[in-house]
Amino acid sequence: MFSSKGSWENRWCEKEVMREADKIKLRELTKLIHYNFKDVSILLRAITHSSYSYETFGNMEESNEVLEYLGDAVLNLSVASYLVDHFPGRDEGDLSKMRAELVNEQTLAQIADRIALGERLRIGKSARTQEAEIPRSILADAVEALVGAIFRDGGYQAAFEVVISLLEPFLQDQSFVRGTDYKTMLQEYTQRVYKVLPEYRLESSVGPDHMRIFTSSVWIQGERMGRGAGHSIKMSEQEAARQALKKVEP
Repeated sequence: MFSSKGSWENRWCEKEVMREADKIKLRELTKLIHYNFKDVSILLRAITHSSYSYETFGNMEESNEVLEYLGDAVLNLSVASYLVDHFPGRDEGDLSKMRAELVNEQTLAQIADRIALGERLRIGKSARTQEAEIPRSILADAVEALVGAIFRDGGYQAAFEVVISLLEPFLQDQSFVRGTDYKTMLQEYTQRVYKVLPEYRLESSVGPDHMRIFTSSVWIQGERMGRGAGHSIKMSEQEAARQALKKVEP
């Protein structure tokens, strides 16, 4: 399906000529993910959404859909393997929940933000929102396609190393490491004691995409009970819930 085509300058799909600026963007991407493609045409396909392929070539054969399918499988296998090795005391149910926290649209879209994948993604006009933004689902799918491309180009070990590197901020989150779901604990407590649900509010998002810090607060009956920060909204909400539990629990 894919084949080597020589040097970097000559490895592009034969149907089009890439602008130098686009080549530079892809070189930057390989640096951000710490992987150099032997066949860059695979990378080019990974960043080509079906809408672009259809609008440009009249078909979807050049799109990243097959790589997305492959990347989804590689992502799940890589994360499952990592969790089994690093959390030997957890049972199948716990490991499945932990994997679901890591392999989902929200997490993958945040990874896309960190490596500025949206700036490099080739997407047709029909797939953008009215604000000309790229939907989060498409960004998440592009990360899967990127992982699939690395697997095809360099094999499983190369893909595994990139996957774990991209997920490192999430794997380092203490609530994830401990396996403690503070949001669920707080919700159960507030429903039992106050008969209400906690309300989470995103207060700020600062820093560059690859090092963005989110700050969230949690409110109970109109009073702010906790505040937390993290590399994702989910992390910041978990920390806010942890702080709130310190206040409300006897």
